[in-house]
Amino acid sequence: MRERPPAAIQTHRRRVRAAGWNNRRVDDRALDDVRRLASRDAELAAEAARLRRLGDEADAVRARAEATEAFFASYPVEETRRREATAAAREEREHRRAEAARAEAVLSAARKDEERAAAERAVARAADRVSDAEARAARAVNAESELERAAAELGAEIPALEQRAAAVSAQLPELPAAPAGPRELIEWASRARAHVFVAAGQLDAQRDRVIREANELGSMLLGEPVYGSTPAQVRNRIEATIGRLPS
Repeated sequence: MRERPPAAIQTHRRRVRAAGWNNRRVDDRALDDVRRLASRDAELAAEAARLRRLGDEADAVRARAEATEAFFASYPVEETRRREATAAAREEREHRRAEAARAEAVLSAARKDEERAAAERAVARAADRVSDAEARAARAVNAESELERAAAELGAEIPALEQRAAAVSAQLPELPAAPAGPRELIEWASRARAHVFVAAGQLDAQRDRVIREANELGSMLLGEPVYGSTPAQVRNRIEATIGRLPS
């Protein structure tokens, strides 16, 4: 079944048939309706954009909360691994330093040229091993420190995420007011996204009806299709056309 035109369209069709397009009173009434539709479309678009911005903010909070939760889920194992790696690297460093000290002692005790040459080569090799071991120990210490810094930074970020969530909830009363901790933030963000999806979809449906009504009214008044135009574009075309018509 063909959809019945909106009441405003039916009313203007009757007016146009009764008075003709060039009737100024009909033109002004039609333009008032198109202006009303353009204003309503702008309001709906602004509200849908506002909701989607809130949804984007909820998504951003969720991404950080998920990263935080994942980090701390693996933190105990990773912290143990890095601490043990640091201890092993330090032990290896001390072992290599002891080897180097023994090589130096051998060099000091050498008397013959051949013995000194061999001892000098051993000292050089031991020094290289010490250098490598010290570098490995430094990297292990840095890795352990980086893990602790990351833990501190992520832990400190949680209150800020909770504040951002509370700011969104203040504009979406259907949501919990104060989620706390990564798990609650993740669940809150899922609810926020679902709410925004439904609410913005309803606004989009209202906009579609407003745009269709404006297009049908504009096509009837201008005598040519304007489908695909926004209500503001339809309003501008009608205003321009009425301005060229005789009073």
